[in-house]
Amino acid sequence: MLLPALVTAGTELTAAQQQLLRQAAEGFANKDYLPAASALPDLAQTYMGSWVGYWALQPRLSTLTQSQYEAYIHQFPSGVAPELLRRQWLLQLGKRQDWADFAKVYRQGPTPRLISLRCYAASDPLLSSAVDLEPPLLLWRAASPSDRACNGLAKTALAAGQIPQSALWQQLQRFFREGFFQQALQFAPFLPPSAARNLPKLIQDPGAWIVTRTAPEAAGTEPAVARQLITLAWLQLAYQQPERAVAWISSSRGQGLPAALRAEILYEAAWSGARQLHLEAATWYAEAYRSDPDYRPSDEVLAWMIRAALRARDWPLVERAYARMSTAQRKRGEWQFWNAFAQWQQGRVDAARATFARLAWPWDYAGQLSLAALGRPLRLPEPSADPAPKATPALTSRGDFRRAITLYQLGLYFDALAEWQHVLDGLSDANAIRSAAAAAADRQAWLLVINASTRVPKDGDWRQGYVLPFPRAILAAAQDHALDPAFVAGLIRQESGFAPGIASSAGAQGLMQVMPATAAWIKGRDPTLAGADLHSNSGNLDIGSAYLAHVLHRFQGALPLAAAAYNAGPGAVQRWLQRWSPEPGPWGGAIFAANIPYQQTRDYVQAVLSNAAIYSALLQGKEPDILSLWQLQPDLGLEPAAATATTPRP
Repeated sequence: MLLPALVTAGTELTAAQQQLLRQAAEGFANKDYLPAASALPDLAQTYMGSWVGYWALQPRLSTLTQSQYEAYIHQFPSGVAPELLRRQWLLQLGKRQDWADFAKVYRQGPTPRLISLRCYAASDPLLSSAVDLEPPLLLWRAASPSDRACNGLAKTALAAGQIPQSALWQQLQRFFREGFFQQALQFAPFLPPSAARNLPKLIQDPGAWIVTRTAPEAAGTEPAVARQLITLAWLQLAYQQPERAVAWISSSRGQGLPAALRAEILYEAAWSGARQLHLEAATWYAEAYRSDPDYRPSDEVLAWMIRAALRARDWPLVERAYARMSTAQRKRGEWQFWNAFAQWQQGRVDAARATFARLAWPWDYAGQLSLAALGRPLRLPEPSADPAPKATPALTSRGDFRRAITLYQLGLYFDALAEWQHVLDGLSDANAIRSAAAAAADRQAWLLVINASTRVPKDGDWRQGYVLPFPRAILAAAQDHALDPAFVAGLIRQESGFAPGIASSAGAQGLMQVMPATAAWIKGRDPTLAGADLHSNSGNLDIGSAYLAHVLHRFQGALPLAAAAYNAGPGAVQRWLQRWSPEPGPWGGAIFAANIPYQQTRDYVQAVLSNAAIYSALLQGKEPDILSLWQLQPDLGLEPAAATATTPRP
């Protein structure tokens, strides 16, 4: 199969080279490096040479040698693929603790942004005096508690006395707040002996440890160490058993604790409870505030304070949480909207309307909800009468542009996006980006078009960001399954960016990103889908639309619940509804979406419904009713879950 002529015309690829390139890409997609290694001699001098060389090495990274890597870099010294291989090779060398080769490769390019690589660099004894490296403690604090490279660096620094005990205790508290108890355990050897003995017992059963070891003398440790261990035990109890922690903190067990520690434990319990949709979470947050009004929790804890307060309709608590957020968080449209919503509910209409008016625009979740709160319709601006300037040959003949398009047409969409970022980074202004997007649209690289549109103001041809490829197939699938085509289009834009054949790391397939197990299940329910091919556009649309119609019916036509079920699985949505039943009506749907425990699904639902509103205006040619999209019915239909999610969730 040859690549489309639009890509290869005027390039040095012959028909035979195109076939070799296709085979090399297919082999790489199946973790087979041999087709690429075989094709490299014929393709090395073409614009795709660096990627073919990458495909020949990356699948065997675990057995790669430094000489093989150096041969590749000598042949392809710069570009997206060489930089990607350098980053992956540095990770491999760091895992091997091959510090000599790590230092050599690290010095050959720019400082990596990936924090694991920066931690490996700080661990490399050959780099410590030759390169300006960040302090170990600074890196450790910036990394995830699960980052092996940075935890390894911290152990080395602790052994060398470069990290003080006070900083170690602070980090352990962070690990406990975020639930990384086993990762914390690996630092026991760096604690005083009495603490090292107690830490495993504490982690195994924090409640029992608190009961028997609250007093320093009972813990068998010096008072300062005992206080640190008691703090960790309470934090773990709050994370794992929030109800128990709140009950105990209010009992005699918690009365002797300092006010700041009491507040911290209550905030931790409230945060944990809010993410479980516990009905008392807002009450716990209020109690935490009363325990110590000067204590300042993290922005993440405060975000869930707002969400819990929305569920409880505790409008003063929403404002209190918003006021305590950092300046950066208070600038986010989502939190500004909910703070104004709380003002509105308390009768401070003028202040609320001023915020809604500032936020109102059609292009995102908070902007659309602000329009709805003001009683305004979603009215799309007139697109620019002038089309995007035509891309010049200087752009379309560039190697990075051609590589991005070719990778896209080979089905290597994520690599295409990496190359595309390089294209966009080299463009000088919004018009140049629009020209590149138009050139990508000419080549039907829709995901790249949508990606480019995020970089330019929506005051020109905003239609580039809301393309609708395959319109007949989408409309037919929606009609066959009694779905609003705008909802289907909005979901596809979020799922795949209209990239046909795209596959996620979890195995979801095609335009509607359907898991094979989900496809098999829905085909078993609907005999008319028997011949539908998950891997064709029409079959994927048919199967995905059938499943979307199923979850929409399951949740009484509520679009927010259906979108959540499509992403996280109907069983997850049912569990959430069993813990908390949102109020019927339009704002109940928005509050439900804000409280989805999974961030990926929360962002997904907000994006899908925002997309659907815009596609509704485009397809119907009239102003959609935003609140109708968020409508919840009184009876949400809690029945046993029967299908897996499109994307597996923890």
